Amino acid sequence: MNTTQLTPVVLATGAVLVVLTTYPYLATAIAYRDRDNGLSYILFLMGVAVWNGLFAAQVLDPSPVVKGFFFSIATLGAVLAGLGWLLFASTASSTPALPAQRTVYRLVALLAGLEIALAITNPAHALYWEIPGSTAATLAFTVIEPNVGYWLHTAFLVALFGVGSVLFGIAWRRGTDVRYTRTYALAGAATTVAIVGSNVFIAGTASIAPLIAGSLTTIGWVQAQQKRYLRLPLPYRWIGNFLR
Repeated sequence: MNTTQLTPVVLATGAVLVVLTTYPYLATAIAYRDRDNGLSYILFLMGVAVWNGLFAAQVLDPSPVVKGFFFSIATLGAVLAGLGWLLFASTASSTPALPAQRTVYRLVALLAGLEIALAITNPAHALYWEIPGSTAATLAFTVIEPNVGYWLHTAFLVALFGVGSVLFGIAWRRGTDVRYTRTYALAGAATTVAIVGSNVFIAGTASIAPLIAGSLTTIGWVQAQQKRYLRLPLPYRWIGNFLR
């Protein structure tokens, strides 16, 4: 198996592993649903799970049309993940409040809903992308020809993840809960860069962005476990020490 064939398998396997963390992470999130930004984390976690799950599903069927459908739903997951990340970052006790929060939240929710509707109905209008007619059936990722909606989608995701990362970066600079604000800021910035790199240079094919976004949900889970148990079991303590 050459590199071209191996890359989709490796990335899809990584995405499936991210999805498998959903259950224990969600159980912890539900336990904290009434505290701080627990509900925001639940939305973020579900978005990351859908993003990774449908990203991986593209390699299950060789038909370009089916791949395109899975890619559309993965786009929905990416938007939900970005929205959840912004809400999670802006409602964290360590980060500064956004000015005119309600106005910002309503505007972002409106844009997210509009983009999800357009992405799902893309086969009817092709504003986001087109699948080339000459695309061969293969067990790899979707091959697309991006249109203007795709670039707007990319810019929207960059804005959502970028603002959330900046909020944690400000908290890190202020020295607030440094252990986690630092790792959130760095992992959020890495996710933002991955979105730009993947969407610009390998549009619609292999992407590391959903996998890196999974690292943000892991940080949130470790943080919640630290608060819950005060002293984590040894394997989780290793993860916590690594995140420091």
